[in-house]
Amino acid sequence: MNDHSKVSFCVSGAGPIGLALALGLGQAGFKVTLLDQKERIDPKILLDDRRMLALSHRTVTFFKRLGVWDQLSMHATPIDAVHVSQKHCKVEVLMKAKSHDIDHFGFLVPQGRIILALYEHVTKMAEITVAFATSIVPSSGLAEGDVILKHQGQTRTEYFDWLIAAEGVNSVLRQHFGIETFIRDYDQMAIIARAKFEKKHQNIAYERFTQEGPLALLPVNEQEMAVVLITDRKERDRWQRASDLTYAAEVLSRIGARLGDITEVSERQIWPLTLMVPKKVVEGRLLLAGNSAHGLHPIAGQGLNLGIRDCEAIADLFTQNHHPNAYDLAAFNAVRHKDIIKTVGATDFLVNAFGIEGQAAQTARSLGLLGVKLLPFVKKKIATVGMGY
Repeated sequence: MNDHSKVSFCVSGAGPIGLALALGLGQAGFKVTLLDQKERIDPKILLDDRRMLALSHRTVTFFKRLGVWDQLSMHATPIDAVHVSQKHCKVEVLMKAKSHDIDHFGFLVPQGRIILALYEHVTKMAEITVAFATSIVPSSGLAEGDVILKHQGQTRTEYFDWLIAAEGVNSVLRQHFGIETFIRDYDQMAIIARAKFEKKHQNIAYERFTQEGPLALLPVNEQEMAVVLITDRKERDRWQRASDLTYAAEVLSRIGARLGDITEVSERQIWPLTLMVPKKVVEGRLLLAGNSAHGLHPIAGQGLNLGIRDCEAIADLFTQNHHPNAYDLAAFNAVRHKDIIKTVGATDFLVNAFGIEGQAAQTARSLGLLGVKLLPFVKKKIATVGMGY
């Protein structure tokens, strides 16, 4: 019999990362308070949410551990292969999951379904208290575990052994604890939508690099793709006014005719892109997770997966030692920071390397793709990283 129930956590942020963290810690027997500023989680809105999230092989494994994958698998589209290419370059790289002794690299799942599945499991656990319309008031007592909670204008103070920020890129807790953070604006934006093509995608994800910007197409259903179109932020006004026909034409100009014409486009969303890396993910009683711990370019679809690895690591840290000492926390910080730097760095390299103009740069990129295609160990390494290992 462990005494995990004597250790308390306050998880700030009830998005996918905060929910997964609360569930993982609650299942280990810890006492968890999960809070969020939004009024509530509305199942109807979540079921109508068509935004898609790419789940790596490792993320799916963690969701199985939490017991939510059976519920999600009914709404999941597998990624069986990844096709990488550069416009005006004949060299193309196709990585197949079965070549790496797995059935699928990962899956595409609606974001709303993920949140709803996690939330339904969270609400069934006696160890977890969920507090909506509630925020943390920054105060000097936070460092000692005394947390002032504000709900509908009223405040109360509760004590927690540990605080976990899963609040997003603009984390109030990260800023309050004074964690030095590197931020760089990409001066780009992602225009995200779902598009239906004439041809079936065969469960292949596409990463296409062009001088106009990168493009990612991720399989949904049989002929539908989740589209991540990257463009210059100065064109925001143009794209806010653009028709579906204009958007479809831009996607086709980058990917070509391999999937046929686009017959339908969903409502589009525009997101500014920023790189963000804190100097550390642990400060005193505070741990960072998800977008509070990192912000990376979406072209490789690794943002959520990196956040889930934060959840996995935090749950394992406290399950193995519910009172980690300074050495344990330093070791945890080193491992997580290394993973963050590796993932953010690899994504940033892709964006910058394929954004350089000129014939010499294009030739160098072509040779790089050729090297990946011809050298099995390089292809295996890239595939392994993409799977989350």
